[in-house]
Amino acid sequence: MMHRVLVNRRGFLASGVSALVAQQPLAAVAADSACKAPPATAITDMRADVAVSLREALKRAKSGGPKRLTGLTRIDAVCRDDDNDILLCGVAERGQPDLYLDDLIVAIRSADRKYGKIEPGISLDPDRSQTPGLDQIAGRDAAAKQQYLRMCSQQPQMVRVDALPRHSRVTKVLVEADYRMKQVSQGTLQLPVDPPLPGTFTRRLNQSRQMLRAGTSTGDWSSRRRFWFEPGKFEYAHDYETAFLQSAQVILSDADADADAGAKSGNEDPIAREFACDWTARMEETIRAEPIWRDMYNIYRHFAIAHILKERNLYAYDLTRLIDAHEIDHVALPDSLPGLGRWETLEEAKGNRRLTLVSSVCGGVSLGLASRLTANRVSSESKSPSQMALLSRAIVLSRPEKSSVSWTVPPTALQAAAKWYVEREEQRLQAARESEEKERKEANDIKMGMALLGGFVVTGILAGWLLNRRNAPTPELAAAGPGASSTSLLKSPGEPGTSGELAGLRRNDLCPCNSGKRFKHCHGAHEAT
Repeated sequence: MMHRVLVNRRGFLASGVSALVAQQPLAAVAADSACKAPPATAITDMRADVAVSLREALKRAKSGGPKRLTGLTRIDAVCRDDDNDILLCGVAERGQPDLYLDDLIVAIRSADRKYGKIEPGISLDPDRSQTPGLDQIAGRDAAAKQQYLRMCSQQPQMVRVDALPRHSRVTKVLVEADYRMKQVSQGTLQLPVDPPLPGTFTRRLNQSRQMLRAGTSTGDWSSRRRFWFEPGKFEYAHDYETAFLQSAQVILSDADADADAGAKSGNEDPIAREFACDWTARMEETIRAEPIWRDMYNIYRHFAIAHILKERNLYAYDLTRLIDAHEIDHVALPDSLPGLGRWETLEEAKGNRRLTLVSSVCGGVSLGLASRLTANRVSSESKSPSQMALLSRAIVLSRPEKSSVSWTVPPTALQAAAKWYVEREEQRLQAARESEEKERKEANDIKMGMALLGGFVVTGILAGWLLNRRNAPTPELAAAGPGASSTSLLKSPGEPGTSGELAGLRRNDLCPCNSGKRFKHCHGAHEAT
């Protein structure tokens, strides 16, 4: 935004010069933050009123159904269920419209860099070719004023889109929000907040009026400022496959429009900085005041959720195919919008002093969340599940059917989830006990089997030894050699050696074997037999 003031006792006209900025992404324009944004409101009460299945919502839209996240007006959390479906969870705010599926899909694709590698955003910049015409206006009458306003309105605000689909609802909302913010800055539009939030032009008029009345010379000064919305503090907590967006802050920044890209300083403008700081401090009040600001805020939240899904790697391949195949509705976006300009003249009769203040604007909206989103790991101090784990399970348990697109999450769902975890823990302990008993039994069986096997081995060794001993040759056979007969081996030591020794013996003679028996009762009997 450009403001210029000149004071002269004879009267004059101060010409307006449009604030021009190089064609660069808004993320490259830095501001010297003289004011600090208020602390972002952190959501610590992790709850959910409504849950929506992303998979089923995409399927419904593909078959021609509504492209809304039914019943959901703000996304606070995401989780993945047992079937790799992404469940979007949040609150159902009374009187607020359901969120648009297209907005979330654009955010997810943008996080995956499907629309470009630079940070996404939009910008409204004046047409450079019209600047000389505004500078050459001379005069101080009504005709000069009309000429200036006419040329300023004819000076188009060129709509630049970075890394976003140009003709989409997301882009249109961002452009309208930026254009409306510039109207508030120029004082041609008043935000419905109490107390009022004055724009920069109104603030300069009040300051200049006081200086005229005090007789203070304002000199010749001008300001070239650029205003744009950008993410402030975005923070989320995560536990395994669940994430909860704890803070989402949008701020209004300003910088010297003539400063080089990346510069953190330039011509200081306290009034512009005051306006940006006041808007940032009252951002939540503004969001509640008009639908356009709520839409813009929810888009920021969508982009944060999309980055969380990407960072936590939550959605699977089948869901990615549905996301890529989804057709986004065409929402026409013009190439330019009418230029914004304002001309006001103040007079002080006493000193015959006249002051003319003119203004034209530029700026944009930046969605550069990649480096602004921080994560906190949530872990339970005990073996009990964390609040986030309970919330995730409550959402899953409250789903009526597997094909349900949207469903309410009753307050009693958290109690059911806690009971589910207790039962699961009991089942786990029972399974552990059964596994331990099974392992113990298997160990005993192995020991018994080893003992039996050892007995079999010992018995086999003993049996083999006995069999070998029985079949072993006698010492006489071993000494006689291989030619010895079995008859000679079986002969007792006291027996006669040959049949010749028995020749000529009578039956009643003593047996020559020294048995003391008669031959007929000893060897003679054997011979007879």
